[in-house]
Amino acid sequence: MVRQVLNEQVKVADLEEQRYNVFYTRCHVQNKLCSMIIDRGSYTNIASIALVDELNSHTTKHLMPYKLQWLNDCGKIEVTSKL
Repeated sequence: MVRQVLNEQVKVADLEEQRYNVFYTRCHVQNKLCSMIIDRGSYTNIASIALVDELNSHTTKHLMPYKLQWLNDCGKIEVTSKL
């Protein structure tokens, strides 16, 4: 199963379809208005540091930090903490 997934090539048509799977919206969390991006093709849920601070949430150190490709060309972001 792993070999099959690793060998599978991404088709250009699949990349074009992904553009339409991203949904931007706003929501209320703890009576505060937040912007949200929903990506059906994503396998990770993330929240910005600004959101965590605004909601007075607490994070802990992530035992296995990893990097995410961001939505623009600024490179990758390292995820080092979790809620």
